Amino acid sequence: MADLAELIKGGKRLPDWLILWGEKRLGLHALNVAHAKIEDDWDEGSTDNFFKLACKYLNLQYDLEGLENIPKEGPCIIVSNHPHGMSDGIMFGDIAMRAREDVRIVVNEFLHCVRGMRPYQITVDVYGGEAAKRANMNGMREILRWLKGGHCLLVFPSGSAATWSWKDGRVIDDPWQTNIATIVRKTGATVVPMHFSGHNGLFFQTISVLAKGIRSNFLAREIIRDGKTRHKVRIGKPISPATLGLLETDEALSDFMRLNSMMLRYPSTVDAPAAATDTREEIETSAPAEVLQAEIDALPEDCLYVQNTHSHLNVYAAEASQIPQLLREIGIQREHTFRAVGEGTGKSLDLDEYDPHYVHLVMWHTEQRRLVGAYRIGRTDHILKSKAGVKGIYNAAFFKFSKKLQQVLSHGIEMGRAFICPDFQRHPASLDTLWMGIGHYLARHREYRYMYGTVSISGEYTPASRSLILDYLQCHEMNPELAKEVKAYYPPKKLGLNSEDKRLLPAGLPDIRLLNNTVCALEKDGKGIPVLLRQYLRLGGKMISFGIDEGFGGTLDCLVVVDMVNAPQRVLHRYCGKEYTPPNI
Repeated sequence: MADLAELIKGGKRLPDWLILWGEKRLGLHALNVAHAKIEDDWDEGSTDNFFKLACKYLNLQYDLEGLENIPKEGPCIIVSNHPHGMSDGIMFGDIAMRAREDVRIVVNEFLHCVRGMRPYQITVDVYGGEAAKRANMNGMREILRWLKGGHCLLVFPSGSAATWSWKDGRVIDDPWQTNIATIVRKTGATVVPMHFSGHNGLFFQTISVLAKGIRSNFLAREIIRDGKTRHKVRIGKPISPATLGLLETDEALSDFMRLNSMMLRYPSTVDAPAAATDTREEIETSAPAEVLQAEIDALPEDCLYVQNTHSHLNVYAAEASQIPQLLREIGIQREHTFRAVGEGTGKSLDLDEYDPHYVHLVMWHTEQRRLVGAYRIGRTDHILKSKAGVKGIYNAAFFKFSKKLQQVLSHGIEMGRAFICPDFQRHPASLDTLWMGIGHYLARHREYRYMYGTVSISGEYTPASRSLILDYLQCHEMNPELAKEVKAYYPPKKLGLNSEDKRLLPAGLPDIRLLNNTVCALEKDGKGIPVLLRQYLRLGGKMISFGIDEGFGGTLDCLVVVDMVNAPQRVLHRYCGKEYTPPNI
């Protein structure tokens, strides 16, 4: 498999015993024994490929998830982290050739000595400086020809095995080379992220820290260590050229590909609910439709905010005292809707001590005579005056507001407990109509400049997605001034990405579209970020804090503030009307 005499200058003139001694010390002897067995199998008529036999005789074992994500045809680049060295390349080839046979793997000069890999490899030199860059042009041309022919390419963009980082306190990949991004752009190839678990041992990491330039000489001995463990390999969902085209620079595209690979190391299963489902109360039965309709009919005319005759959806704003039966129905439908996504109070209906002094936006289907959705509005100035100060605000139970923040929010309304019944969530007019109700409420009540409240990221999302959403929002969507004025009582201590992955977010995940695409790829059911989060960000909302609500299914609550003065004009016209001008209070 590897001949030390070929690897060192003048090696052919050295005695065989010295070469053998060196190969044993460097781990090459074990590779040669394995290669001899591979050649024996081929001589005996075996049709197994090199990678499969190498895994067999080097005892490289792995648990694989996501093989179906490798496209069966068409130009495809599979990018992976590189935790070990040669064993990664062997397992990489074995995995890819289980999906398709037209595979080439990009390897460095060191692996060129592995004779069995030569039919499958395209060689580059990641260690040779400027001279190597010129020599690599041939390799680049070969790569482009291969991909333009509709084939599959396997790449470790770091070019070398992962090493210890004092900055991060762990073993991490070297920087990913941006020339892979250039190749992606030139070929229009689909990109598939992959991730290998683990890392090389203490000896290799010590050499890497003390004398990084010679670490490649000790990679072969690590393969023996790799044969003593079972590796975990995950393949992510393919990333389309259209998505990759959203990244404007090669550096950003490289960071995006690396982030998608690294996200595969985070837990991919949904956290188990804290409480067993059999402890939840049975949800109450709804009142007859005619009882609810009677309350709708009794509302004063000025309670009607939106009338959509096409969709049969009307939106009303009412005090709790005006709609006792409808308020009970709101509590029932809240609990039904929130339980469906792993949240909910676990009680027979979701009503609390705040509902009596909040205004309720009610979306009513006039033809079916039923509640379709609702929103709760807290008029902060009224609450602060009439309910013993900040304690009357729902979110004050989860976040400590400074006096300065209370003063700002006194010119705003608290939004919360939003829901749309499950069978109407895909109805195109539902959310739009409900938000028109909010907009028309603001248009009538010009004393309010701000909207604020929490957007919940439910436990139905994997820890990987919740961590990514949290760190994305902290990176791109914060209001740093207001964030100083609030503190979460129950901050999300167990969520968040590793430090080296967070550094990829500014360039590698620059906008909400790419966040949504990445979350869709991480979630087994393909769901993206919550629609309410997209809606608040569309309005220019900014985050000011984050907390965990253990009493509501362990949701991640993102406290958001929307300053209507900064909201996009076209969105304001859509929901508030063309005559609306936000108050500059």
